[in-house]
Amino acid sequence: MSSLSLSQTAESAARRLGSILVTVTVLTPDGAEISRVYSTQPEVYAVGGRKRLDPTQTSPIWLDQVVAGQRPFLGADREAVREFFFDWATIESLGCGAIVNTPVVHAGETIGSINFLGPEGSLDDESVAVAVELTAAATDAVAAARAEIFPEVSR
Repeated sequence: MSSLSLSQTAESAARRLGSILVTVTVLTPDGAEISRVYSTQPEVYAVGGRKRLDPTQTSPIWLDQVVAGQRPFLGADREAVREFFFDWATIESLGCGAIVNTPVVHAGETIGSINFLGPEGSLDDESVAVAVELTAAATDAVAAARAEIFPEVSR
């Protein structure tokens, strides 16, 4: 698959995964927060929104798996979404009850994640493989978006 823009990634995710919401987040240069650089529903999940990478806003298990471990996370049902995401009520209000988060790895470093959300039961291991493929194709676009908002990081 060739390189994709963030909007092309979201369009492909809607078509291939049935995604209702796609967001792209990048790590701040100090690694203390993630900042949203793309959202298919900006009225609910605004570009520029931030979340601290501490236990009050981010699951340590999720951090260990996605950010540190560079492995995708699958929350296939509402129970998993509720367990791992403090904003689960907002997620559910959009009709989402399943999520795949894929790490964006650039030059060996985790620089962010792409978050694919759909109806409960709509995402599985095959969906994870598709999400990983889409993320790989969007890595350059994510790196460029991160460098744009945080010029101190290199692409």
